[in-house]
Amino acid sequence: MLNAGDKDAWLAIILGFLIGIPFIYLYSYLSLNQSIHDYLAKNNILNILIKALLLLYYLFIIFFLVIIFSIFIYSFYLPFTKTLISCTPFLFLAVFLSTKNNPSIIRVAKVLFYINLALLIFKYSMLVPHLKLENFLPIFTIGSKKLFKTAIIFALFATSPYLLLIDAPTSFKTNLKCYTANALIIFVMLFYLIGCFGGALSRTFSYPEFSILRQINVFNFIQNIESFLAVNWLFDIFIALTLASKKIKNILNYQKNTWTYLIFLGILLITSKYIIGNYKNAIFVYHISSYVLASFLLIIFLFLLIKKNLSKA
Repeated sequence: MLNAGDKDAWLAIILGFLIGIPFIYLYSYLSLNQSIHDYLAKNNILNILIKALLLLYYLFIIFFLVIIFSIFIYSFYLPFTKTLISCTPFLFLAVFLSTKNNPSIIRVAKVLFYINLALLIFKYSMLVPHLKLENFLPIFTIGSKKLFKTAIIFALFATSPYLLLIDAPTSFKTNLKCYTANALIIFVMLFYLIGCFGGALSRTFSYPEFSILRQINVFNFIQNIESFLAVNWLFDIFIALTLASKKIKNILNYQKNTWTYLIFLGILLITSKYIIGNYKNAIFVYHISSYVLASFLLIIFLFLLIKKNLSKA
């Protein structure tokens, strides 16, 4: 978003939020009252296509999150440890949680949510003195085309995780509340990045959200705590990986959880061999991710709409 929208990216979030509302409505409309496996139990062409697309989508989500997590750990926490060693415990713990029932996952997610909320309030309250109004001026310098592109990127990334909960029926009102809270958190994060660093400087960091935390200094005593404050992003990745691994097991309908561990291990091996140490490949994945998400969402939505209409007929 910073590459596309520069210091006007915060404006694009407002537009992107409005663009994303129809997507949230579609998620709510297409949400299932049963598991994906039961809904697509019949082996006709349409069901097989939807299963294949959902499986590829969930694998891409895992692949993308593993890249983000592994590069982040390699860059800021364990630069001298092999990725396979540093990341395997975290990923396998997410797989282990996915083997539990939904109430257990929900309880873990709730606990992590309140920890995240406390960390967010602390972080951004401490960064207020570092905000500079001049970093936002002049407003709207990127043009309407780039602004719209940035808004689309936001809408895709903010709404695509809802496909992980396609078989957890919730109302549009509930989904809209969650989407609004999510958009607000991202807006605040981007607002602080631009306000503290400016658009140009923010783009020079591989993880500007982490770099901005180095500004925190409480009473000239509490400082250099960015590694601790960044754990809330790891919590988000953890829950997303848990949901994605659970959906893969539901679609493939296998009994042994060993297969899920092997899938994660295979993705981690690919990441450690072709992504870590070759930053060009990581940048390439980042750049194409919005196009991949857009393609998946449009095709999956289309097939699910066809499936729903055929079921009503």
